[in-house]
Amino acid sequence: MRRRSVIEDARVLREGFIPKRMVHRDNQIHEIKRNLEPLLENDSPRNMLLYGPPGTGKTTMAEYVIDEMQKHSSEVVMGSVNCWRYPSRFKVYYNLLQDLGVNLIHRTGTPTDELVDKFREKAIKRKTVVVLDEVDQIEQERILYDFARENVALIMIANKETALYDVDDRIRSSLEGTREVHFPSYSTEELVDILKDRRDWGLYDGVIDTSLLHRIANRADGDARVAINSLRIAAEDAESGDKEEITEGIVEKSLPKAEKQNKSKSLDMLNRHQKALYDIIQDEGEIQPGELYERYSEEIDDPKVERTLRKYLNKMDHYRLIETEGEGRWRKYTLPE
Repeated sequence: MRRRSVIEDARVLREGFIPKRMVHRDNQIHEIKRNLEPLLENDSPRNMLLYGPPGTGKTTMAEYVIDEMQKHSSEVVMGSVNCWRYPSRFKVYYNLLQDLGVNLIHRTGTPTDELVDKFREKAIKRKTVVVLDEVDQIEQERILYDFARENVALIMIANKETALYDVDDRIRSSLEGTREVHFPSYSTEELVDILKDRRDWGLYDGVIDTSLLHRIANRADGDARVAINSLRIAAEDAESGDKEEITEGIVEKSLPKAEKQNKSKSLDMLNRHQKALYDIIQDEGEIQPGELYERYSEEIDDPKVERTLRKYLNKMDHYRLIETEGEGRWRKYTLPE
């Protein structure tokens, strides 16, 4: 009898799915747990900075550990914000309160301090974990000082360990003792193991050969998101094509689709200042910092200072939206081929 479907559980193939087990991140999971454990004992938790390239499991591992804690204590709550998408102090607090179950009416002119007071009122009653993803994109760094003074567990996530080096001295002092947890890029074999789990939990038996998982993992270049999305796209294409298995040809077509989809998601995250920089680089093909800043200042009514623009460009480089070559006066920006 012909198999009804290639995909058994579509949820497992989604990038944001939290698996029942995590592979190749035992040290990082242990460190996150160790730093959060004081929260369960009504003691002060240790702030953390999780850093590493995109697609290395930083956000997923943080959510996995917190989810495990919540199974043992109903008092543990989590608020999570992507600071690239929501960089302002108001938006950070607004989204945290939504996660903590506070229904808010977004009124024009609502004072940020009103949200801060509501957050304190809510957080003080629970064992609260605050996750600030893409923390280096936050616009008002004083929010880090706010959280450092609250009795919350603060998990900051960034691409580089230097993400907080440029913050104000007072803020850096308040974050003294922050534990750094490094997430290196996955090796090809590690990505294969991750894909095997997704295959075993999400697809019917015999749908895709392990050799094709190696093909996907090798192309993903250490990024689990690209690898998982490639497998999902290949499975969806096989199913929509009324196939019984995922073939080499289907996989080859899925790889550039996943990369394009990943790039599209990152482009959607750009604010108007970052988008302006990207468009100028795209228009010029190759451009040096001085000329880039000059053109940007001409096109934007309220231009950011150069320090902020460098931060934006570094972020875009980490996500492979642009490429940076050279140093200092010889630096130039291009788009990846």
